[in-house]
Amino acid sequence: MQIRTKGWLVTVTTLAAIVLVGAMTWWAHEEVQDASRQRRQTSDVAQALRDLQLVSFEFMLHRLDRSSAQEGLVWQRLSMLLPQLDFTEDSEAAELADGLRVRLESTHRLFGEFQAASHERVADAQVQRRFEAQLASQLLLMQQDNQTDASLLTRHAAERIEAAQNRMLWVIVGGLLLFALTTAGGAWVIQRDALGPVARLEQATREIAAGNWTFRLPVDRQDEIGQLSRHFNAMTHALRESFHQIEHSNQELSSLNRELESFSYSVSHDLRAPLRSMDGFSLALLEDYGDRLDDEGRDYLKRIRAASQRMGRLIDDLLGLSRVTRAELNLRPVDLSAMAREIADTLAQQQPQRNVRWEIAEGIVAQADRALMQVALQNLLENAWKFTGKTEQAVIRLGARQRDGQLEIHVADNGAGFDMTYSSRLFGAFQRLHHEGEFPGTGIGLATVQRVLRRHGGEVWVEAEPDRGATFHFTIKGVEDEQRRTEGHPAG
Repeated sequence: MQIRTKGWLVTVTTLAAIVLVGAMTWWAHEEVQDASRQRRQTSDVAQALRDLQLVSFEFMLHRLDRSSAQEGLVWQRLSMLLPQLDFTEDSEAAELADGLRVRLESTHRLFGEFQAASHERVADAQVQRRFEAQLASQLLLMQQDNQTDASLLTRHAAERIEAAQNRMLWVIVGGLLLFALTTAGGAWVIQRDALGPVARLEQATREIAAGNWTFRLPVDRQDEIGQLSRHFNAMTHALRESFHQIEHSNQELSSLNRELESFSYSVSHDLRAPLRSMDGFSLALLEDYGDRLDDEGRDYLKRIRAASQRMGRLIDDLLGLSRVTRAELNLRPVDLSAMAREIADTLAQQQPQRNVRWEIAEGIVAQADRALMQVALQNLLENAWKFTGKTEQAVIRLGARQRDGQLEIHVADNGAGFDMTYSSRLFGAFQRLHHEGEFPGTGIGLATVQRVLRRHGGEVWVEAEPDRGATFHFTIKGVEDEQRRTEGHPAG
């Protein structure tokens, strides 16, 4: 059965219990009201019987017309009250009420006879007194019986009130018990069919998050939870297979990287040896046989030396770019301001004849890998140093600002600049916007900068104008959080 259906059943059962308890309470309340109304009616009848007895005594003693008239009024009141008595549910009380009606008729008839006898003049006064005494005795006895029956009827009404109140109490207790059972049943259904399976599902997610990919949820239900469990098991199976494939791919990639690194060092060593030979023998020819060569021959040798040296620098830069891509990040706070000042001091010592004004902002700290940021910042500052070489009043700036909740750093200069039309080529390997004869270089530096910043989850872009300098902006964002999430994830 679906959980939705069970929910409807619990709801309908609860509503039915509420309706049933409400109906029983209303019935018990009506019973109490009816018993109270019956008690009031019997009390009114008993009071009227007492009034009837009093006016009868008064008439017997004083023979007053007022007493006779009052007896008639009391009888009219009793005539209206007696038909209202309803003891159909109690045969004994109904029999008493019927007897009371009959006796009241007789009592009223006897009172009429006594009244007539009291007005009649008989020759023998003694006989008349004896007759009146006999009628009075019968009348009083019958009225006493009426009082007794009225008391019994009042007691029956009181007993009915007590019984109705007891029924009301039992209805309330039963209703509360029914509510408790319904609530307990609903809670049990919710615990068994919803909360329990959800707790197992939560445990399953914790197991999966802890790396227990063999954990499976039991699928022993045909409702929504069972369907969810089957989907969860299918999902974990797919994830397990995916992570196994990723792990296998990572192992293959790690192996390829090791082979590539070994190949790179081997190639670089094998390439450096002939390059050193070319450079060395070219230098030997120039030194030992330079006087035997004409100017063109010496120029050829110098070009061979320059090409071999440039090839060596290219090899070194390519190896550096490869190391940047493969290096493991070691994140910590890095003072980029202090690092920039160290690089600036080194550049100034290499070319002390240059007059460059450095404007390095204080307190620029980023969460980054110090070695890789050293490579990136050195490339940017060396570029600024190089492209301001022909500027008389060179200025190189390092600054930072907060933008969209992250730190944006910039390196600016007032050097040669370039046309932004070709900016898309700037960060590619071996891409140059100036001739090597004008500004030397291999075209690897900015590609290295871009890869370093991408490793840190950031980006780099440039703004420039010809002969008005260039400004390189870069960001470093969310690297530490990303590493924490990666390290905490079961896939690693």
